[in-house]
Parts: sequence; C-alpha cells; structure tokens
Amino acid sequence: MKVAIFTNGIWPYVIGGMQKHSYFLCKHLANNKIEVLLVHTAKNVTDDVKALTCFTGDELKYIRSIVIQTPDVPRFPGHYIYQSYLYSKKIYETLGGFPDVDFIIAKGMTGWYFLNKKTNDSPPVGINIHGYEFLQHKADFKSKMEGMMLKWPLTLVNRKADYVFSYGGKITDYVRQLSVPDNRILEIPSAIEKDWMTADIRPSQVKRRFVFVGRLERRKGVNELHKAITRLYGKHTFEFHFIGPIPQSMQLSFPGIIYHGAIHDKVKIKEILNQAHVLVCPSYAEGMPNVILEGMANGCAIIATDVGAVSLLVNENTGWLVPVANHKALEEALENAATISTNELDQKRKMAFDHVNKNFLWEDVIKKMIDAISAKTSRHV
Repeated sequence: MKVAIFTNGIWPYVIGGMQKHSYFLCKHLANNKIEVLLVHTAKNVTDDVKALTCFTGDELKYIRSIVIQTPDVPRFPGHYIYQSYLYSKKIYETLGGFPDVDFIIAKGMTGWYFLNKKTNDSPPVGINIHGYEFLQHKADFKSKMEGMMLKWPLTLVNRKADYVFSYGGKITDYVRQLSVPDNRILEIPSAIEKDWMTADIRPSQVKRRFVFVGRLERRKGVNELHKAITRLYGKHTFEFHFIGPIPQSMQLSFPGIIYHGAIHDKVKIKEILNQAHVLVCPSYAEGMPNVILEGMANGCAIIATDVGAVSLLVNENTGWLVPVANHKALEEALENAATISTNELDQKRKMAFDHVNKNFLWEDVIKKMIDAISAKTSRHV
C-alpha cells in the first residue's frame, strides 16, 4: 500500500502538535513497510530537513520526501487562509496532479486544492484537522475572530473530503456539526511512543509537584492557572513547574514556582515529568494533547478541561476532568490534588499510566490506522 501525507511541516523541524503527529504517523507507517510520500514544508529548508535526519535509515527506505516552500503572502486579517490555499495548490502543481498512491492523508487545509480537483479516479482523500479549535470555546475576542474566519474553509474541506479523521470524543461531535455523516468519519486516537513510558513511578510525597507544559498561547489557559496558583499559594504546600517559553514578565515570583523555559531535550522533559505528581492542562480548546499522554506515560495524574478528545484520557480514575473556562472548578481540582492522601493520588497515577500503556501506544494505534485506510481503499477501488 502507498500512502501520501500532506502536512505543514514535521517535527522537529517545525514545532506543533500537528507536526509531531505527522512525524510519528510517517515513522510508524514506514516501520510497517507502508510506502509513504511525505510532502511537507519548513520556515527554513535546511539540509537536515531535505535529508530527513529525524528518521532512521530503515525508515527512509519507505519514505519519499518532497519539501515545498510555503508561499509568501502579505500579512492581513485571514492571510493564513489564503496562504493555506496557495500551499495546497503548490503541492498539486509540484506533484503534477494527484500522486500515484492508494490514499492521501491531508493535514489541516493542505488537501484543499485537491478536493476541488477530485474525480472518480482520484485516490481517496482523508483530512485531519486535529483539534477543531474554531468550533470550541474561545478565550478572547481575537480567538473568536480567528474562529469565524476559519469556519468557512474548514467546513468546506470537511464536507468535500472522502473521509475525516477524528480523535474521538467531542472531536467527532464537532465533525458531525459540519454535516459529515458517520460513515465518512474515521476515529483514530493520537498515541505515544513506548520509550516515553517510565520504568519507575515514584511514590507521591506530601508536598505535591505539579507541572504545566506548553507555550504562552491564550487558549492554553496559563492566565487562569496563574490566578488559581496565586489563590492557593500559602494555603497548601506544593511546587509548580512550568515547561515552555513563558516570558519573565508573565511569571509568578513565589518560591517553589519554577519556570524551566523551553526544553527540547526529551530526556530532560521526561525527568521533570517523572518527578511530578500531577500534570495540569487547563486549555480552552484542544484535540488530544501530546502533553497529557506524555504526563500519563510518566506516572502523572491529570487535571484537564473537558475539551476535544481529552475525556478519552482523563476521568475520575486518572485525574480530574473540569469544565472549560470554569475558574472555580480548576482551583478546586488543584486543591483536591494537593490535599488527597498519597495512596489516593498514587492510585490515580497508576491508572493513568496503565490507561496509556493499554490504549495509546503508537505500535498499536498505527495498526488501527492501517486497517482503516486499507478498508476504505478497498471500498474505493
């Protein structure tokens, strides 16, 4: 079987959840001896990007890479939408039309131009929008405006696509809202590599260690998290670690609140997660966050908002699932995590680890992906 992946870059050359998912998807398809046509981009097309040094030699035997520079456009409200259309068109023109593959996985709006050109002889196109943030709760006016602008093109590609990938949970509900029938929705969760799984879950201490991983983006809920920490500080003894590029002007100055900055070293991230007891993800909108999977794989219980497909990961057994944009509920969950017994907390941590180990490893999830694509390819033929 031959599969094409169109994406706005792959990790580690482009940072983002979609880019990381693209990397692992390509990697594990290749590991299963599926031929992959990888069409991607990067802000700076370096020799590393062209050579795909992020993949092993055995993986590269099954990967054909085409790097396409993202078209430059003037900045104006909604310029990203126009740029996305031009990038999709450029992919089509570079490939000379539809590639000779059995199935196309188009991330974001990369398949837009192809969907306008489809015929009965074209390979099926499955789109993967990931989070559907434009249909989720908005943190501010800017987010609302961005959501309004994205609604038309993303609704269009969802309706025109042969198949739409969903992580499940509320993501499937969002896809249905766009009038996509269930027989065109492919539910495949995100996943994590086995080497993220810790070999040793350390027992909790009375002094709880919390961790947040993410960039300073309004929808990530850092402002709300800072306010909750400020209200709880002094009432309970805890540490809070932040991983991500949060500027000093936005940081809290309390003892025990530690800002590590951006960390790209996987070993260092795992070390901090493994020493933590609870990972907090208070986002206004998400798909199926990698950071939650990574935290659970390292023995963290989770406090997270009920957005996207998060409910497939977080429940009363593995942590605390709180309503989105509910500041009181977030504070109560943090307080509960800081005060429950070590036995109760360690039970949640163990169940979180087991849940990921059983259901969300790439080695298992990629088989679901291959089976789903194979079934739809056979039906299309």
